[in-house]
Amino acid sequence: MRGAIPAACVLLTLGWATVAESAKPIQRIVCLFDKHVSPAMSQLSSANPLRIEFMIDGTGHAFAVGHNVYPVEAIPGANGVTFLEVLESGAVQTTTVNKQGEAVHSRHTILGGELVPSQYYGACE
Repeated sequence: MRGAIPAACVLLTLGWATVAESAKPIQRIVCLFDKHVSPAMSQLSSANPLRIEFMIDGTGHAFAVGHNVYPVEAIPGANGVTFLEVLESGAVQTTTVNKQGEAVHSRHTILGGELVPSQYYGACE
């Protein structure tokens, strides 16, 4: 299941990494996506907002936090950051956040061999 790791283990590890790396604090980014679209929809929907939290530890390792904690790749740039998750199916999910906090989350999912893409729009703090 996406390399899920029990949340307590990773958070404990993150805590120890921060103590050892005390030069860099843990960075926490919380995103709320309140607009959603997919090929099955004719227009943007505001139903069922999506919340995603990302943490970057003192060593630069990034994690998405939900029911579990799982590793993602953080790709920083001059104008924002992208979080990349590679799924077991070979598909990817990306979240890109600009410096103003505007964000887009794209899911390129494969279910039963079929593509199920979707995109979410929102903001992060």
